[in-house]
Amino acid sequence: MNASHRVNGRGRERVVFMKKIEAGSLYLKQHRNLFQCPICKGKFETVEGHSLVCANGHHFDVSKKGTLHLLMKGGQNEYGKEMLSSRKNLADTGFFHPLLDAVYAHIDKPETAAVLDVGCGEGSHLHYLTEKGLKGTKIGFDISKDAIQLAASNFFPDAFWCVADLAHSPFAESAFDVILNIFSPSQYQEFDRVLKPDGKVIKVVPNAQYLIELREQLYALDTTKREYDNQQVVDRFYDIYPDAVSEEVIYTVDLDAKSYGWLMEMTPLSWGASEESLANAAANPLKSVTVAVTLLVASKSV
Repeated sequence: MNASHRVNGRGRERVVFMKKIEAGSLYLKQHRNLFQCPICKGKFETVEGHSLVCANGHHFDVSKKGTLHLLMKGGQNEYGKEMLSSRKNLADTGFFHPLLDAVYAHIDKPETAAVLDVGCGEGSHLHYLTEKGLKGTKIGFDISKDAIQLAASNFFPDAFWCVADLAHSPFAESAFDVILNIFSPSQYQEFDRVLKPDGKVIKVVPNAQYLIELREQLYALDTTKREYDNQQVVDRFYDIYPDAVSEEVIYTVDLDAKSYGWLMEMTPLSWGASEESLANAAANPLKSVTVAVTLLVASKSV
């Protein structure tokens, strides 16, 4: 249920509870200008019942969880429910908080900014930023249906959640003040299309020291997987946004048995490790890891 506040005839405020499907439909009625039809690229003209309808009659239905499915076809992703749940559990421990504090510091007017979280996963980043003070309209999208269902289950009031593909973006031109691009793929031409003229991109990429202890544990004899270099990603960002600024964020996180298990389930680093390496890691859980990332921040390119 989602709560809204209304004033009755006697001037007293009362709380009205709406089902998520009703709250999602109401959001679309108020903010349909933020979207475009992924099929014909036309404007959405109306919300009929619980369906968002474009000028050419294409319908997209709000789910019972209050989410919207805007994929042109089935999305392909490698993130299952267990991985997503582990990421949420790890995020709940504060694992990403210093990183997100740095992101928040780059958001202008957080109380009113329209924010699009690209590849939002299970929603924990946007949830934390909301608690920090991000109060404007927020949309989180991911190609993973499981991720969006988890986001809607845990963080429904924080943002509007939808299943979508960056390659077939369902968002309107010049609609957003900020794009968050945290550990997810980029399409800079699309970012510039949906950003307002003075909009901002905030991208987060891991650097060479990110989870270095885990890399060394899992790939002691494989330097190609143990070492990581983000220079190509950084150079590409500066090619698009020559006036961009960067910030290094590095900190250490203590781990217990549970958080180490969640980290192992969450990180793609474990996917390519040998059975012997995984067994060794399980027998010798790390007590701490380094979180080291580069924040890339830029205004919309002209």
